[in-house]
Amino acid sequence: MNRGFDKATIERVARMYKSNQEACAALGITLRSFGRLCRKYGVETPWVQKRRARGTLDPAGSPG
Repeated sequence: MNRGFDKATIERVARMYKSNQEACAALGITLRSFGRLCRKYGVETPWVQKRRARGTLDPAGSPG
């Protein structure tokens, strides 16, 4: 079983699914691993995308 995910795969999954939970389930990994991979490749998670669309994130990307 291949557990090495490339940037293109992480970007595609983050775009396709509405939540981090759905995205990590599709990849068969934990939420923690998905978050780490997104940070590693500089990909916005579905959670961050949703918050940014609502306008509840500051420009630096942190809540508040």
